[in-house]
Amino acid sequence: MTDIPAEVFETVARDALHELATDPNRRALDALAGTDVLIPAMSGICYTSGRSRFVRFVLPVVESVNSAPAVHVFTSEERLFRAFPLVPCYRPVTLRQLAAHWPTEEVVLVIDAGHEDSLTLSAHEAQGFLARCLV
Repeated sequence: MTDIPAEVFETVARDALHELATDPNRRALDALAGTDVLIPAMSGICYTSGRSRFVRFVLPVVESVNSAPAVHVFTSEERLFRAFPLVPCYRPVTLRQLAAHWPTEEVVLVIDAGHEDSLTLSAHEAQGFLARCLV
């Protein structure tokens, strides 16, 4: 099996986010569910762009959307560093991994915060979306 280049995931994710911003539909959500995302390392645990130095999986939950706890993920380094320029590093994960480690039912999912095609899913929407990633 060959690895899929990160650029392919970025393109699919960006196209799906753009489509969802203009015309929300299941096809775009399904495409997005099949992509990888980048999770910023906010807590001092540093990851390399390839393999992590630590085995532990940590989701950075921050208070952001209407004072609700949120996990921010990004579809590219460019978008991540535009939103969080001081984050020292990140961890690439599949949405399947994210779904398996989702913290609680109250956490909002924000994809590409600060970008015009940003997508914010309520806790309920995030749970439904991530459940599709586990199938």
